[in-house]
Amino acid sequence: MVARLRKQQSFRVIAHRPDQRPITDRLPSVSDRAALAEIEAMTNPRLQQEYAVRKKVRSEDLQGSDGNEMVIASFAYSGASRFTDGSYGVYYAGLEERTAIAESAYHTERFLSSTNTRPTLVYKRALTSNIDGSYDDIRSVPSSDPRYDPAPEKYAHGQAYALGVYAANIADGIIYNSVRSAGGTCVAAFRPRLISDCKTVGLLIYTYNGARIDDIFRIESIGTP
Repeated sequence: MVARLRKQQSFRVIAHRPDQRPITDRLPSVSDRAALAEIEAMTNPRLQQEYAVRKKVRSEDLQGSDGNEMVIASFAYSGASRFTDGSYGVYYAGLEERTAIAESAYHTERFLSSTNTRPTLVYKRALTSNIDGSYDDIRSVPSSDPRYDPAPEKYAHGQAYALGVYAANIADGIIYNSVRSAGGTCVAAFRPRLISDCKTVGLLIYTYNGARIDDIFRIESIGTP
């Protein structure tokens, strides 16, 4: 099946640093700032995306993009996940805010637990964006299908399926049921040019007690970056 989205509002939750000033603005020396910029150009995946021989985004999928850094970064920094083996970038989002939060909280908790992190507060940035395009729709597939396996170490089936969709270069991504939020819907978008008006709508704070995230606090809208 194919699902067509037109200016579909979506939600995404990303990491946030309380001090959002670029580190270059915090360096007193002009020469230090220049040296840091040069190092970043050599090591930053987002910047390397512009020059790398093997890009994580097809050039035609960038044409017409508004160049929003928060969108481009999601592609450039993509590692292996449910619908990519890491060789190409994906923009994941929930069609409901609660879905985006649930997905983010699960993966954040899993990371903190695996690194034996002590109790802490984790700051997150809540984004909204509009998504267009035609998406491979697997929402009618039963939850027992291996593409919906909740365990990240068993994402191979979803990755293999998505690689076929991506290689065919017909669908603009995949729309599917969330496995972290009952009744929620997620989208894995392949083309930055179909994601527009991405902006920050607020901050979240996850409280981690050393074993799990036991509460989530919302800081209301802080405007756009």
